[in-house]
Amino acid sequence: MGTENTVRRQTYAGLFLVTLATLMYEILLTRIFSVTMWYHFAFVAISVAMFGMTVGAIVVYLFPRYFAQEQTKYHLALGALLFAYTIVFSFLTQLSIPFVPQMSITGLYSLALTYTVITVPFVFSGICVSLALTRFPDHVGKLYAVDLAGAAVGCLLLIYMLDITDGPTGVIAVTFVACIGAMFFAADAGAKRVRRIALTSAILFGI
Repeated sequence: MGTENTVRRQTYAGLFLVTLATLMYEILLTRIFSVTMWYHFAFVAISVAMFGMTVGAIVVYLFPRYFAQEQTKYHLALGALLFAYTIVFSFLTQLSIPFVPQMSITGLYSLALTYTVITVPFVFSGICVSLALTRFPDHVGKLYAVDLAGAAVGCLLLIYMLDITDGPTGVIAVTFVACIGAMFFAADAGAKRVRRIALTSAILFGI
């Protein structure tokens, strides 16, 4: 078995943290949308998250040459880092889009743009999860278990996080977790530059 097919502890840790951050952000968006938009729009965040992750999986399927087997671990690290960054930028962009509660072209465009922007981080999360579950067939059972465990812990952790902080600060905390996940993936891939960027970003977001 080649090195690119070997699953190490860093791979499991990275996947655990990325799925943890994904579920935390997904549920956190429902709380944020209930404030920034009408409350019944909040649960669309769940559909948007599922749509984004599906798009990420389709991207991996449609571009097999780019997501080559020997580059899997690097793409896991890069995808996790982009997931972390786009969480912050998409959230700030979403706050900048005026909510127009009207059945008009402007209102529909406002909603469409909001949900499109919010979809972006979940695309990169979907790429990470898809790569992890399809590129290591001999370990897919354990990887899927780690995937589910990360998602479950993320759901529980968000309850306690919202007791001590607010929604926007929670977004920064989720980004911090995603950066740590990128660090683990980068350490596994031997991608020193990505690991340095992830470490610096984690420190900044942690502060």
